[in-house]
Amino acid sequence: GSGLCLALILITACPSQRSSQAKSSTKTRPISYASAVEPMEALTAWIVSQLKSSSGNTIGLAIPAMTALMGATEARHLFAASGGIKYLSRQLRSGGKKQASAKTSSDKKPKTPASVQQLYELTFCLWTMTYELEGSANIRADFAKDGLAVAALTELVSVAPREKVVRVALAGLKNLAICTSENDAGPAGTPTIDGAVFLNDMIACGLMKAIDFLKDRQFTDPDVVEDVTILHKLLAKNYNDLTR
Repeated sequence: GSGLCLALILITACPSQRSSQAKSSTKTRPISYASAVEPMEALTAWIVSQLKSSSGNTIGLAIPAMTALMGATEARHLFAASGGIKYLSRQLRSGGKKQASAKTSSDKKPKTPASVQQLYELTFCLWTMTYELEGSANIRADFAKDGLAVAALTELVSVAPREKVVRVALAGLKNLAICTSENDAGPAGTPTIDGAVFLNDMIACGLMKAIDFLKDRQFTDPDVVEDVTILHKLLAKNYNDLTR
């Protein structure tokens, strides 16, 4: 749609995208990043407003543009500053609960591909946001707020609607578990938010049980196996530290 087209145009102005553009053989007139910030903020605000909606159809309109914006670190920071992490996590929790309900319902109707695909795309966007954890205390704080993001990803891993959803949810949880505050500790006097904080939330949400279950499953993707192994070790170590 038009939102996706606008997003694709705007991210070409982001400094983080310049290196990939330089490698391209196609010569295009560069867009000033300063002139792109305001429309990018407006597009981000529209995306977040759609995430606040409870309508799956409305959210579906925003997902392509949101996914495109996630390709630029500047756009990811704008998304976080607009409260996007909170509302994206909220949508994932809602979607995860619907999948769990469908899984246990008496009619046993199969899940529609569209609902699983939408869940995957939303999870993909939240996973992409975890790549900003190391460099931003504010983004770590957004992820830590109310434990919403960890709860959403843990529920997805527990429900396991499809392997591709589990894969990106696990990757997001792993990034949260291993993040540090070395590059941006945050304002003086504020609590340190790093992997240990997120591991505590994961234990509280029951991720250890879900990971134990996943260890016995056969996955076709070696990345899933690696992430399960890493999370199992980190959770066990953190749990032992807490119970000493």
